Amino acid sequence: MDRFATVQSNLKDQLNAVVFISSPTCSICHVDEPKVRQLATDYHIPFYHLDSVEDPELAGFFEVLTVPAVLVYHEGKEIARQARFIDFKNLEKRFAELPNETLPTDYESLFK
Repeated sequence: MDRFATVQSNLKDQLNAVVFISSPTCSICHVDEPKVRQLATDYHIPFYHLDSVEDPELAGFFEVLTVPAVLVYHEGKEIARQARFIDFKNLEKRFAELPNETLPTDYESLFK
């Protein structure tokens, strides 16, 4: 299984995840990637770095038109995205808001 397929599968199975998409010719990507990786590590969130040149099909799958792109996932669904200019304060705020565990839904309280 290639790396792209592995990431797709893992996104469905993990509570939270961060995908960083870059290009080898993008100088901003080389600066931002370690910062995003460190934030993900600080918040214990799995981090995936994908290269748009090595994995060209990912641009279509993730609908990424520019790099760097940071995609934040919760329970297999994209909940936040930043591209080109990364706002690290906003990104850290998003990471802090992510729940660390799946809580059961109390359907009785939802329909009162």
